Amino acid sequence: MTRTAKQVFCSLLVALLFAPAIFAKEDAHELMAKSFQQAGIWSQGPVKLVAQVRLPQPSGDINVTYTVSWAGPDKWRSEWSAQGLQDVTVLNNGKLSHFTNQKGPIVWAMLFESALGTLDGGDPAGPYTAMPPLDWQKAKLDSSKKKVEAADAKCVAFGQPADTLCFDPANARLLTADADFTTFEYSDYATNGNNTYPQTVKVSFAKQLLCEGKVTVTRGEKFADALFTAPEKSTTVDWPACADVDKNFTAPHVSKTVPAKMPDAAKKAKKYGVVWVQADVSKDGSVTTATPLGGDPELNPAATDAVQQYKFSPYTRCSQAVAFQRLVMVPFAPPQDSQQNQGAVVTPH
Repeated sequence: MTRTAKQVFCSLLVALLFAPAIFAKEDAHELMAKSFQQAGIWSQGPVKLVAQVRLPQPSGDINVTYTVSWAGPDKWRSEWSAQGLQDVTVLNNGKLSHFTNQKGPIVWAMLFESALGTLDGGDPAGPYTAMPPLDWQKAKLDSSKKKVEAADAKCVAFGQPADTLCFDPANARLLTADADFTTFEYSDYATNGNNTYPQTVKVSFAKQLLCEGKVTVTRGEKFADALFTAPEKSTTVDWPACADVDKNFTAPHVSKTVPAKMPDAAKKAKKYGVVWVQADVSKDGSVTTATPLGGDPELNPAATDAVQQYKFSPYTRCSQAVAFQRLVMVPFAPPQDSQQNQGAVVTPH
């Protein structure tokens, strides 16, 4: 082998040896952007998403259908339906209308929608109004590695409290998303045009399965205009939309939290656990209403009192500030765990 050939061979060998290390150092922001772009099914329409969702119950599974009919960022309809359940949201002509025959918000439905919204970073063009975009673009990201099924996942943590998203670095597909008590899992990815989207989505709370959905995405649907008529007896608010809403927005984030004070009576009775609170956030970022959705009745007032004092940065769409909702989990831990669990967890991821 000539001297020149040896030099070329050595250069190639060095390049091969360092190629995995270079790939491993892929910027976490770039990895997230690539993953969200792949799952961004709302960038081209029309799109129809149908999820057959199973809710495991001791007395037998409950099956619910979730359907999204998306004609564009300014016209779509989402619906939860089952025997005794109807929950419909319609956006049309800048008006967001909602009707439900339930007494209050449905936590598992909100979490399942959050799981889908997390796939594309909370794309504001999508139908997940309860999930503002993730504030990740300029955030400081901490990277780590974790084994997820058969994949050597790259995990990215950001925010306070931290959200942790784990990706398959080989294809940038999102595998799991965690925020302390809640875990989203994604599998069985299918290719649809330029997108890859999971066909199985699971939502767990405290390592217990809350719901599991089998998801189908189709393009080219022709929707009748009547589908986007506001349901009777629905509530309606302004919801600005524009052609480039995916680029014309400011993601909100928590700017102030207040720890919940454990009630003396609950402390004496050793009542601990988590309270789910829905925070209705105004255009200026203040919490107008805090509604307990689940938890011990003796803990609910303390949880809502704390969340009522939260402050968020404003959420803007198409250069307009809008009100939004956040689901907050407020933990009440025993004294020995209070140092590790003294803050609330704001979801969705």
